[in-house]
Formats: sequence, C-alpha cells, structure tokens
Amino acid sequence: MTAMHPSGPGALRLIFPQWQGAAGAGAVGSLPAGQPHQTQLSYHLGPSLLELLSPEHDGPTAFVPVSTDTSEAAVETVDGIYARSAVLLQLQEAVRVMQEADPQSVVTFGGECSVSVAPFSHLAALYGDDLAVLWVDAHPDTGMPGDGYTGFRSMSLATLAGLGDPEFLASLPAVVPAGNVLQIGLRDWQDPGIETKQRLGIRSVGITDTPEDTRRILEWLALTGATKLAIHVDLDVLDRRDFADRTGSGTRGVRVPDLLRIMDAVGEAGEIVGLSLAQHAPLELLRLGGLLRDLPV
Repeated sequence: MTAMHPSGPGALRLIFPQWQGAAGAGAVGSLPAGQPHQTQLSYHLGPSLLELLSPEHDGPTAFVPVSTDTSEAAVETVDGIYARSAVLLQLQEAVRVMQEADPQSVVTFGGECSVSVAPFSHLAALYGDDLAVLWVDAHPDTGMPGDGYTGFRSMSLATLAGLGDPEFLASLPAVVPAGNVLQIGLRDWQDPGIETKQRLGIRSVGITDTPEDTRRILEWLALTGATKLAIHVDLDVLDRRDFADRTGSGTRGVRVPDLLRIMDAVGEAGEIVGLSLAQHAPLELLRLGGLLRDLPV
C-alpha cells in the first residue's frame, strides 16, 4: 500500500480544519441542544483525529489557521458564499503556507471539501498538464455562487477547474483543466452543480464493485497523458456499513475494499503527489462532549 502515500523530497502533511464551507448551523441527531454550530465545528475537530490516527510522518507538517468565530458577522453570506470573508482569507492563507513550504507532494487532512483547493492548485502550478485530479465524492462539488446552497465546499471543484467567484480564482496559483479531472463515486445527480459539471465536461465513473470500474479509470488516466495524481477523498462517499463518522446517510456508497483497490491501481499507473481526506465529522465525540458537560467531571 506504499503507493497510497505521497512521499519523497518535499513531502508535506497539511492540517486544514476548515469548517465554514459547510453552510448552515443545523444540529445532527442527538448533538447537544443549544449549540447550533456544533455539526460544522466537528469538521474543525476531524483533522486532528486523522493526524493522531495516521502512521508516523517523518516529513514536515504545516497548519492552516482557521477561525472558530460563529458570530453572525463571521458567518455572513456575501455574494452567495456562506462565511465568505473567513473562507477567502483561509484559502489565501493556505496558498501562502503551500508556497512557503513548496512541497513536491502533500497529504491534506480536512475539514470540509474545500480544503483540497489550495494544495491541488499548488500541485497544478508545479506540474501543469502532467497533473490529473481524481475527485472521489458522492457530490459533484461543482456548484456556483447563487445556485442555492451557499457552502463553498459545494463550489470547491468548480473553483479548482477555473469557474467561480473571481476573487477566489485570483487567489489561486493555477487551476486544473476540466479534461484532467475525473469524478469517482458520484451519486447526487440532483445537485444544482451537475449543470456546471456538464458545462465543464468533467467526466465521472460510478462504482459498481467490479474491476470494470478500475479499468475505466485507468483508461481515462491514459487518455490524459498525466503521470502525476492528486486524489480527493470525501469520506461521505463511503458506505455507512464501513464508515459512519461523517454527515449524510445511506448505504449505497463506495465500499472500503473497492476504494483501496482503485488507489492501488492508479498508484501503479502514476505517481500520487496529492491526497486529501475531507469531511471527517466525529459526531459521536461531540455527543460524548455534550455528556461530559452534563456530568460532574
């Protein structure tokens, strides 16, 4: 499984606990009452747990500072983007961190889905058309400001591909051509972002639990001619029978063995220089925290 881990000179582990891209303050299930932003803030906690549970890393680690201000002013929706000011500032800070570290490869622990934009943009500036992006996600993430849902996570892939808010685009060192992007495991075909996905011409491969999926992905990769890979994995793509600590529901997701099979195959076909794990929402720990607040501890 070593092909799964971007490594070598300049490898970086990036901790980016951004939560503001997940718009809306609604609670989930039995989360503590009276704490309306706790579901979003779970994305702030998730990256630290991912780092804690991951194999030892002997390369550099960088942190993107993320505000935990949940005041009305801090999360105000402006120009169709929730908490626009914070999200833009944190994107720019993530770009600065990447430029300062100047890694040849990066593993990112997020945070909601938009945490991949800055590191993948850095890799696009470094490798140009030799970089292909595999976006493993149940949702297209190709929304635009004004589509309805205001969370920037739903716009992250469109932004990376060069469409979106002009100020966000101006903050990026590079974008990825839509022809070098493949969506894997997409299930939400009712998402408003589907229209932008189709306009961009981004292709997708569903997961049918057969080797045919892998063959189609490898054929697409060969057509791009790219030898470097950046892989975004939104944990909500996984089947709940294998992983439940994330938002969303259903048991029609990608099974973990299938994901690992695909990762192994693409790792043999190209060099994985970017890997992001996003949308880790440790809701059970938040519920435990609520219990602890009510106990005489």
